[in-house]
Amino acid sequence: MSAAPPALDPPGPDFSGRTAIITGAGKGLGSAYARYLAARGCAVVVGNRRAADGGSPAQAVVDAIVAAGGRAVAHDGPVETAASAMEMVALAERHFGPPDIFISNAGVQHWRDFATVTLEEMRSLLEINLWGVMLGLKAVWPAMLARGYGRIVLTGSSAGLWGQMQSADYGASKGAMVGLARSLALDVPPGKDIRINVLCPAAYTPLSAGSFDPKWADYASPDHVAPVVGWLCSPGCDTSGGIYHSGAGHIRRVQIVEGAVHHLSEGPVDAVMRGLEAQPEWNSSFASGAEILPEIAKASS
Repeated sequence: MSAAPPALDPPGPDFSGRTAIITGAGKGLGSAYARYLAARGCAVVVGNRRAADGGSPAQAVVDAIVAAGGRAVAHDGPVETAASAMEMVALAERHFGPPDIFISNAGVQHWRDFATVTLEEMRSLLEINLWGVMLGLKAVWPAMLARGYGRIVLTGSSAGLWGQMQSADYGASKGAMVGLARSLALDVPPGKDIRINVLCPAAYTPLSAGSFDPKWADYASPDHVAPVVGWLCSPGCDTSGGIYHSGAGHIRRVQIVEGAVHHLSEGPVDAVMRGLEAQPEWNSSFASGAEILPEIAKASS
């Protein structure tokens, strides 16, 4: 078993003078993104709801960033309210300046059977995973349009690309990130340098800990995904509407493909439908595990 992937991009892009808002940044992937950007000169608004005991995971990350010489401020509100989204933008502007970067990372997942999960439970998840993203986008979009610059990263998932058992609501919320990013990328006015992409991360985090053995924590650390997010948030990123899958230092671009066109006049509709050929996918939810987290896949086989 490899202890960790090779060292990744030590210097990274220079984010001096940039301001980022990151939701779900009190732990796991979001925390890694915040620390990565701050270490390279970015001022960061660290967003995360308060813990059940009233503590502030966001403030803990901010304290670590400041102790390391960075600039950051915490926001403890829930992402699923418009007030919180606007507060994060106001906080950024008050302390650092208008947001140049928005990383929508906040999300929840529950393993639930579709036959028994209630509409209220699904609505609660979608409020966070979908509406929490929309509200954040609506809050940062005016400032990015006004300045003509912005970098946006939305958090997708393999569940949203290929499906996942007992995850209908979660898969729906993550699949929505693809349509949202691609549509919003088309809405960027000509001449504006605003890029929006989707990242599907694979990492050992509090959210995924139930599916990972702790021995893989270093190998699949969120720190190995952070450089990919850093590039997507940098001025050097010239792609928009892209979908990327990353984990353990590996990176792969995801594509949506269509097969050859057929006409219903070719025969009975049953024959035409059964004759449609599925195009080979670059990977599936299972193959991606073997390719993005190969050491874990080999150990589990």
